[in-house]
Amino acid sequence: NVVAGIAGYGNCIGVPTVGGEVCFDECYTGNPLVNAMGVGILRHDQLQHGRAEGIGNSVIYVGAATGRDGIHGATFASEELNEESDAKRPAVQVGDPFMGKLLIEACLEVYESGAIYSVQDMGAAGLTCSSTEMSDKGGVGMELNLNLVPQRAENMSAYEIMLSESQERMLFVTNPGREEEVFAIFKKWDVPAVTVGHVIEEQVLRLKHHGEKVAELPLNTVCGASPVYQRESKMPQEV
Repeated sequence: NVVAGIAGYGNCIGVPTVGGEVCFDECYTGNPLVNAMGVGILRHDQLQHGRAEGIGNSVIYVGAATGRDGIHGATFASEELNEESDAKRPAVQVGDPFMGKLLIEACLEVYESGAIYSVQDMGAAGLTCSSTEMSDKGGVGMELNLNLVPQRAENMSAYEIMLSESQERMLFVTNPGREEEVFAIFKKWDVPAVTVGHVIEEQVLRLKHHGEKVAELPLNTVCGASPVYQRESKMPQEV
């Protein structure tokens, strides 16, 4: 089922699953760990970085709308599963491979245009992770208006919008004055794209929602001074 599930998404976006191995260690009996890897080839000059720079540059959200699915998805994946786990089903992300394929093609075209400065996907912790990591890497900050974030659920709180792990979403920082080029390309591929904020000089993540400032987080705390856990571990006997 694990291999078939990965292959099912890959087939929809035109990426073949040419192999798959399943091995078991008794320590994962109650909560299996799934590692998946996509391998591709490209030239070094085609690599895109995730570093936000340029005070005033637009921050553009592209891809699927944000929903309540996937909230706490990353932490849920590390929890011990029990009879109460069914109540946490919203933590499981819902993928849409057909939107994923359109998003891939649109992103490749916009990369080729040179209209964007940097890009990062919205993975674990969603918009929180992409906005803070991009800003921290560039030594800048970011201000976001959460009312502008496309949403597919009603009355979402700022907390839900920022932590949703809805799939098929990317965050761009554009080059100055080239926003319309980005919008035109994504419109061609029928993929939503909207400006949700801009790069600021202060090294903070500033969030506005319904006209009020709801959060201002120093990036050195979020990204630089986060605790590092030393987990108990042991070497497998067969190694």
